Amino acid sequence: MKSLVTFFTIILLVVFFAACQKELQFDVIPDTGEAKGTLKSASGGCLPSSINGSYFKDTALNATNFIEVTLDITKAGWYKITTDTVAGMYFTDSGSVNEIRLHTIQLKGKGIPTSTGPKIFTVKFGTSSCKISLPVTTVANPNAAYTFNCGSTTFGSGVYNVNTAVGATHTVTLSVNVTNLGAYTISTGAVSNGLSYATTGTFTTLGLNTVTLTANGIPTAGGSFNYTASNGTVSCVFSITVLVTPPPPTANLDYIPQTSFTNWSSKLVGGTPSDTTFIQVSANSKTFGANTYKIFEIKDMGTPTDSLFNRKNGGLYYQYIDGDLGALDNPINKEYLVLDSTKAVTGTWSANLGSNSAGGIPITNITITAVILGKGETQTVASIVYNNVIRVKYTYTATVFGIPTPVAEEERWFARGVGVIYSKINNQIGGTTIETELTRSQIF
Repeated sequence: MKSLVTFFTIILLVVFFAACQKELQFDVIPDTGEAKGTLKSASGGCLPSSINGSYFKDTALNATNFIEVTLDITKAGWYKITTDTVAGMYFTDSGSVNEIRLHTIQLKGKGIPTSTGPKIFTVKFGTSSCKISLPVTTVANPNAAYTFNCGSTTFGSGVYNVNTAVGATHTVTLSVNVTNLGAYTISTGAVSNGLSYATTGTFTTLGLNTVTLTANGIPTAGGSFNYTASNGTVSCVFSITVLVTPPPPTANLDYIPQTSFTNWSSKLVGGTPSDTTFIQVSANSKTFGANTYKIFEIKDMGTPTDSLFNRKNGGLYYQYIDGDLGALDNPINKEYLVLDSTKAVTGTWSANLGSNSAGGIPITNITITAVILGKGETQTVASIVYNNVIRVKYTYTATVFGIPTPVAEEERWFARGVGVIYSKINNQIGGTTIETELTRSQIF
């Protein structure tokens, strides 16, 4: 499977230069001065965070109300971090960091809590995000003083299962020794493995007491996980075991699957094994403008030699043309709509890639026009039967020396849950044909 725009550029190159295809070139994205980094550790867990201050319904937050998060900065620069708004509150901070290392950032609380109970906030930085839970109480009482007796921790009857929401029986009861009466707030802070624990209340008797923390969230992975219950001064660590109940596999229904490690092999019809192309979806992404694209790597013996950039929005599938494609004088740096799977048969769409030049020859109105030829079909390619196939015809045109010129036509077949299974492109000027078919796919 090859990029439609790559084919189009090759044909323009043949028409105007009769030269060989060049390797794709990539533009360097200008430095914006924005800091880069992550909220997570190398193992994928959220870096340490904590909450400060007490939170009371209908009481405005002040300077004592803040969240501290840890950032692993990989590029110095300015930053602005703002959580989502939950129950009338949010946390924010902006500034700059000058060193590549771990930084502790204080997000200042804003707003007035509108309800009581545990409140979960999402903190985002770059492509990473973490959740932090804090409790809101009803009345501002004097703070209690106490210590934990961690060896006396007990647990509720609830069983933890992956991807199953917790409930009232998923509790942890801690033993405490109270030395000063008053209000208490105890929580585990950052959400870990989809779970957090919190409780609030008021101690009315000195000496040994118990507090019960209730779980909130949905476990995301199985295994044993440690949580630290703290009031900001003293803390206690407890362990929770989450059982794994394998969920039924979810079918991929995309016409261009974009899940990490999905891969395909295709070859020229009538060609030899050396004519095979291997493409794999990288676990990484790349951002152009306001959109993030999955990286499709073209590999030779496991080594990436070229890349395509794809994204989807519902039933719309887009590809970003990065750079000049090794053939034009100027970069294109635009996306175009590859497939609109919501359209019926005879439905059309088009993309104008603007003006450019090749070797100084002006080219204007570089246009791709597409029409749905068939939908919901069953097709056989390389002896493999595919269902739910959409057939699309693409027409490539450009204006050269003021003359609208048909350049090429292509028919491409998309199978739901598989991707492109067949492509045939005809050079309307040189009379050559390139025909490829899918021979193997592994969809995740």
